[in-house]
Amino acid sequence: MRRMGVIIAGAALALGAVTMAVLGASPAAKPQAGAPDTSNVQLGSAGAGTRAFVAWPAGKGAAPAVIVVFEWWGLNEQIRETARRLAREGYVAIVPDLYHGKVADDPEMAHTLVRGLDDERALADLDDAERWLRAQSRTAKSRLGVVGFCMGGRLSELFALHEPATAAAVMFYGRPETNPAKLASLKAPLQGHFGAEDQGIPPDSAAAFRNALKAAGKKGEIYVYAGAGHAFMHEGRPSYHAESARQAWERTLAFFKKNLK
Repeated sequence: MRRMGVIIAGAALALGAVTMAVLGASPAAKPQAGAPDTSNVQLGSAGAGTRAFVAWPAGKGAAPAVIVVFEWWGLNEQIRETARRLAREGYVAIVPDLYHGKVADDPEMAHTLVRGLDDERALADLDDAERWLRAQSRTAKSRLGVVGFCMGGRLSELFALHEPATAAAVMFYGRPETNPAKLASLKAPLQGHFGAEDQGIPPDSAAAFRNALKAAGKKGEIYVYAGAGHAFMHEGRPSYHAESARQAWERTLAFFKKNLK
């Protein structure tokens, strides 16, 4: 079965107020003028599946799809806005709720949620997102892409290894797989973004990743940003690094345009 969608996903390390909420329990942000249409959809069965947030590009015709994998905070407003940004660029962006209704705003709670998420269940939810996209007229035959952040960055690479029909994978500061033998199954071109000041995933990890992709004979673009630490894309956190985020997002859009459109 052909797959499609872009996964975005990720986890950030930062301080915040202690908050844990059920998806949809907090008031929705006020829609911006010209904002993409959005919807909340069911993935899989009502009992065993999960929900997802979808942002739709303008128009009625076919469009490439993006699966977005969130950071360790969960399906919050920041990752919804990431999906909207992709929709404004012409992609159907879907964010599956891998936490099944829970959202953290405190690092301790986020750590607890991450530890409770196993790869098998996460990949099953991502598979359900792909199946949902395939059932929609606008994305039934479109190319699939995935993008993720931190926790989601790692999962975006795992999904690309797991789903051979993935047409493009982007990972932001996720712990990379650096075993060339395991990377041998990668079919999609991959782009990775890392911060030079990241204490958890330092530049030598990015270099090892680049070398492993080359050894496996795989297409990879690996970028390391001077002055940026972990979670440099998260504009709502002290870790945000504006210039690195701007450059990384431009590279992401160019990569998706080349491989998905």
